[in-house]
Amino acid sequence: MRALAAALAVALLPAAATAADPPRVATADGLGTLLVSFPGAPDAGEVHAAIGRFGEPRAVAPEAGIWSVRAPADAGLRDRVLRAPGVRSAEWSLVRRVDERARQAQAPAAPAAPLPLTPVGPPTDEYYANGRQWSLFPPATTWGVDLTGTPARPRIAILDSGIDSTHPEWSGPASPLVAPYSAWTRRQSAEDWGRTGHGTHVAGIAAAPINGIGVVGVAPGARGVAEVMPVQISDRDGYSTDETMIRGIRWAVRNGAKVVNISAGGVGSSPAFQRVVDWAFSSGALTVVSVGNDGQDYGAVNYPAGYRGVLGVAAQCSGAVTAPDCPTPYGLARFSNRNPSVDVVAPGADIISSVPPWVRQGMVSPGYAVKEGTSMAAPFVAGVAALVFAANPGATPSQVLRQIKNTATDMGPRGRDASTGHGLVNPRAAVTLPLPVDDPHEANSDIAAVRRVAAIVPPATLSAFIDVDDDPVDVYPVTVRAGQVLRMSARSSSARLRISYWPPGTRTITSGRPAATTRRASGAPSLAVTASRSGRGYVVVRAAAGRGAYRLILRRSR
Repeated sequence: MRALAAALAVALLPAAATAADPPRVATADGLGTLLVSFPGAPDAGEVHAAIGRFGEPRAVAPEAGIWSVRAPADAGLRDRVLRAPGVRSAEWSLVRRVDERARQAQAPAAPAAPLPLTPVGPPTDEYYANGRQWSLFPPATTWGVDLTGTPARPRIAILDSGIDSTHPEWSGPASPLVAPYSAWTRRQSAEDWGRTGHGTHVAGIAAAPINGIGVVGVAPGARGVAEVMPVQISDRDGYSTDETMIRGIRWAVRNGAKVVNISAGGVGSSPAFQRVVDWAFSSGALTVVSVGNDGQDYGAVNYPAGYRGVLGVAAQCSGAVTAPDCPTPYGLARFSNRNPSVDVVAPGADIISSVPPWVRQGMVSPGYAVKEGTSMAAPFVAGVAALVFAANPGATPSQVLRQIKNTATDMGPRGRDASTGHGLVNPRAAVTLPLPVDDPHEANSDIAAVRRVAAIVPPATLSAFIDVDDDPVDVYPVTVRAGQVLRMSARSSSARLRISYWPPGTRTITSGRPAATTRRASGAPSLAVTASRSGRGYVVVRAAAGRGAYRLILRRSR
């Protein structure tokens, strides 16, 4: 990994990172933030009774059972908190950074058909009209301005350094900006305070309005019908933490965003963060994340791109050949991370967009600059996701996520690969083709995600979708009685599956052993188990290989 920038103003641990460095705990004033996860959603009194002796608990995402405690960052404290009654997990909030790259000297039923597109005139915005926005023209993409002629689009939340609301693209009575928030100050203001204008640049790629000036976004913003939500999660140097990201996601989802863009990441995962991603997904929001710019160094999995239920985006080069990053026109950028977090590829090199007027790095004209990195690729896909939602009213995040992956154009070896995922995002196919059948059970990757879901009472037959790479586990709560035989079977023509049963009282399937499980994976696994306890048990379906639809059949007998 390339050396990180100098120490943060908020005193995030100052040591520079290298490829061998472990994840870094975010600290301020000598204190770290411990993210504490509880089963369900306890109230403030219950949380204080459990962990109040360690410090004052603060709500981070209480709907997902996530609270925090600020305290000296030592391993002993985490161990003590984990032993507190009712605590499910406790992890230190880690440092994340933006995925902008310093530019080199060279540079359920079958879904209905999508709504028809309405005519849209050609934009006169300068850098679109003169062709400088290469990412919006063939052969780089299938995007066309006609794809923006859809009904009202959902809100896109840009979780970043903020957006400059005084910029001509984003100011005035027609501004699409709504519901600003800073996870740093906890105020409803999110002006771009970043030294490089990262947030304003990212916003322009996703949603710059068609207004006759500057640039055009993939899903152009418009007051009242295609709004953009600035959420400030990073500091002036582009660093964020798990806590600021989680607070930002919560704000975005609670204020109506259906697409959440995060152009940042770092090594190290957190169970609390996964729970928040699951909560957002279940609440109707799809999270789009850059995968990172360390492809030439070590390409480790960065988070949040590595979490289940997000779209991880790698970077495509422009048509210009530049060494060492882009030796092949329109190919995968060499700096782009290569690992299982990559779902799709989108334009991420030589990208012009809006920036605050004081930004000089990469400046093309005052208020506009060129940047590159997977940070620039993610908002392109966020814009596509907004267009897909708009063309398919009532679409779920599960459908939109699979639609974007299913319609991508293969770039590497046949099928999914760790470098390019499913391939180059194909906006036209994603917007105009029918959606895949919904999987109404998502998100259901662990018991915490289905805690509020009504238990299934057999006999029952369920239809769902599974993917060994992106969605390998499905959990179903089932009502059982002691002494009753529960019979489980699954059928899939394209995936090899295993079935297991976890008894009432199980808190998570990520540790421990099931009461029973199939020995081998197959396209038609079956299992029978006699329940030893009455209550809410759990049937778990895992993909060992492949992806596709399956049916789960549950029966019971004495």
